[in-house]
Parts: sequence; structure tokens; C-alpha cells
Amino acid sequence: MEEVFSSRPDLKDVPLDKYDLQLFTDGSSYMDGKKVSGYAVVSAEEIIEAKPLPGHTSAQLAEITALTRALEISEGKRVNVYTDSKYAFMTHGALYKERGLLTSSGQQIKYAAEIAALLEAVWKPSAVSIMHCRGHQKGHDQIPKGNRRADQAAKAAAKPPPTIEQVKVLLCKQEPKPPMPNYEFYMNWRKFEPKGEFIEIILHKWQDDYERLELNHDYIQWLFPTQTQGRNFYSTPLNPQETRLMINTSEVQQRLRRAYKMMLKFFGVKIMGECEEDKEITEVEQAGNFASRFENLTNNPHNNLRITRILHSLGELGAEEYQAPLVRFFLKEILIKNRLPRMKKSAMNFFIPAVRDSQDRQDLLFFAWRYYFPKEEFVWGSHEELAQYKAKPVVAALLPAPLSEWTPVYSEKEKKWLTEEPGEYGEDGWFQLKNGQIVLPATLAPEIVRALHASTHGGREMMEQQLEPHFYVPGLSVICKVIAQQCVIFAKNNPRTGPSQ
Repeated sequence: MEEVFSSRPDLKDVPLDKYDLQLFTDGSSYMDGKKVSGYAVVSAEEIIEAKPLPGHTSAQLAEITALTRALEISEGKRVNVYTDSKYAFMTHGALYKERGLLTSSGQQIKYAAEIAALLEAVWKPSAVSIMHCRGHQKGHDQIPKGNRRADQAAKAAAKPPPTIEQVKVLLCKQEPKPPMPNYEFYMNWRKFEPKGEFIEIILHKWQDDYERLELNHDYIQWLFPTQTQGRNFYSTPLNPQETRLMINTSEVQQRLRRAYKMMLKFFGVKIMGECEEDKEITEVEQAGNFASRFENLTNNPHNNLRITRILHSLGELGAEEYQAPLVRFFLKEILIKNRLPRMKKSAMNFFIPAVRDSQDRQDLLFFAWRYYFPKEEFVWGSHEELAQYKAKPVVAALLPAPLSEWTPVYSEKEKKWLTEEPGEYGEDGWFQLKNGQIVLPATLAPEIVRALHASTHGGREMMEQQLEPHFYVPGLSVICKVIAQQCVIFAKNNPRTGPSQ
């Protein structure tokens, strides 16, 4: 988030002399038989936007939502924003400077995802100043009048009039059934809201429409629902009954995986091999369009929030096996290949914690620590504990025999090179570099790679991604390419396209 903060050095807390808009924001949450919440954005003359929020929304979150919407409404304009919320105002000030949205004790701050969205919205106006004003003040000056209007509008929005459906329920004295809008959407029985489409239309007609996928901000909460309320207040969080039903419905699970693959393509990523018949492959790799799509990810960092939501949704809807491979892929792109610079903090603060399996999560943290630079800025775990951590043997499990079944024999040239490298020989004779990689002798590398390939029939990139975190192999790319080209099963699953050469 430091990148976000530093990109808005002109953010001020004194009014702009020349401005296009002067807005007042407020959020409200109170008990009226049950808890109700809402927010409002107003000018001194009119209500710009006032909407209800889910009843469980706190006053603090309502105030953050109001400030975020004011900034979004002001896109491209010079704006003064007044808020009587000390929490939202301090968020704009102090919390922007917190490393990775962490407290001084290393814990994630409250409402981290919403504050991340607020940080994104700060970029929208061409110039912005956010001021704190005292609430509930009398007087006829513009600031107290605007503040009172925002307060009244937020309270009114918090308690919307009952809908026709609610009236019918009350008249019939029926016990309401748990709502299942996410299940209905995934069964292709209803469109997403607002102004949406059926899921089959999205999966068939939207998958190559990158502009629509980028600019429409309402579909993602329906396509990847979670147990928390998203920015689209027409969407509904998953409830326990709905979650169980979606996990146990094959039609839902099939569409969930299709939706995941569609979004991977939008991000410039694909399932390894792209063999539709093999449902077991969860590892991912760069797609052919990765260069342009990675550029889009860098230019539009709100997609980091989408990736976080996708990871949470996969975990909650019974597809957690896809979580760790996607996070590992992005960590490799960020930390090893130095791509996607504006995704680094999100990957550490949100992607890794979203992984449900504790072993996978710890392995990812270890992987990140090993390649993070500068190392002294790594604040997500104890350096001493991570230095002693042993990741689970991802590759060994794929081999027909443990690595110990092979005897390492290094050539004289390799031995001379290894004396100059930071690392040491283990009791089993393998040389391990300081970063944890085991060096494979050139004479033995093809045999081990071939053994791995025999169990996966993966392509060059798949084998590279499986081997690189654990082994150092000179000429690995060439070895993997030759072995993959010799595989009949791989050739069948990945037919060549275009003219022969």
C-alpha cells in the first residue's frame, strides 16, 4: 500500500481554492428494532447518493464507504470532501502510511479490504482535499449545513421502506426461507444485479471481452461470492445453507471452475496444459496473452482485490485446491521475475492469508521469504523460524522414488564451481544452495526430470515451475523442452496449431 500512498503526494487536508465539487459524507448505524446502516454523499444543495447498507455494517465501515463513494463520484474533478468521522479521516492520514495495512503489533488492521478500496479511490479525482469537520453543529454556514444534510440523508438511507416482497411476507405471516441468490445465479435461474446477465451468457460471451470484464464492477461479487459483503450492495454474502448446497451441486462446481478459468485468461494466466479432460491439474502458467494482461494488472490494481475475492471464494465453495498454485504463480512472477510491481503488497497481505490449507499457507510464506528483497523489509514472519522451516517435498511426492534413491556425482568442473557458491554439502552428498535449492549434477538432471515427467506428462513450463523452487539445474529449460517433445501423451493433449515448420 506504500505504492498507493506515494502515488498521491498532493493529497491535502486543507481546502482547495479552486474546486469543481464540494462534498459532505456520513455513515450511520443504529438500532431500530434491528440494526440498520446506511451512508450518504451530499453537496450543500442536494443529495448526490444515499443508500442502505447491510444491517451488520458498523458505523466506521459505513463512514469509510461514504468517503470512498465521494472520491469515486469525483473522478477526474477537483474536489473538497468534508467528513465528521475521525475514523475515516485518520484512515486517510495515518493508516495510509502503515506498512501493508498492518498495526504496530503486526496484525492486519480492521476493515483492511475496505481501506484498500479507499486507497484506490483516492486516485480518482484530479485533485483532492479531505477535511475533518465537527459533527452536529448549528449555524447557516455551508460546512455545518452540508454536514447536517449528510447526517440526515445517511440516517434516512439506513432504513429503506419495505419492498413489495417484504410486505407480502408480513401479510401472509410466513417464516422467511434462507435466501439463496448466489445458488440461483449459479444454477442459471437469475441474472446478477444490478443490470446483469445470466451466468451462462457471461461464461460464453464475456470471456474474450476484456474491456467489459475490466470496467464492469458488479459481476465479480456474484461470480465469486464469499461470506462477506462486497462493494456491490445488490449482491448477498454466502450463508451456511447456501454454501453447503453449492459445494454439493455438480453443476455449480463445473461453472465455478469455468468462471475461474475465464478470469485466469483475463489476468493472462491459464491452467497448465489446457487439457479439458484432465480435471486434476491445478497448476497454472503464463497464457499467450500474458504481456498485455500483466500490463493491465499493473495499470489497474483494483484487480488485486478481485484476485483476493476469487481466492476466498474458491476456498469457501470447495475448490481450495486451486488456491495455492495461483498464489505461488504470482509470487514467482513478482519476486523472481520482477513483474507486477503493484501486486507485491497485496500478494503478501491478502493472497497468502486467503489460502485455507495451513501447510500450503506456510509453504507459500517460506517461498516468499526466500525470494523477498530487500530481506530486511520482510515483516510477515520470523526470519529465524523461516530459516529453519522445511517446506513439504512438492517434487519428491511426484517422483517414483525418493530423491535419496539417486546418488549425486558432481563433475570436477561442478565441484570447482560449487566451492565458489554460498551453500554446503548435506550428509546425503547433495549440495544445497543458501536459497534452499538442491544442485542437480548435469549427468543426473535428465534422469530426474524424466522421472517427474513420467508421472505428470506436463509440458516445459509446468516442469520448470515444479522444479525451480527446489532444484538448481543448469539448462533446465532445454532439458524440459526435449523431454516434453518426446512424450506421446503430452503431444496428444497439446496438439500443434498453425502451419508446420
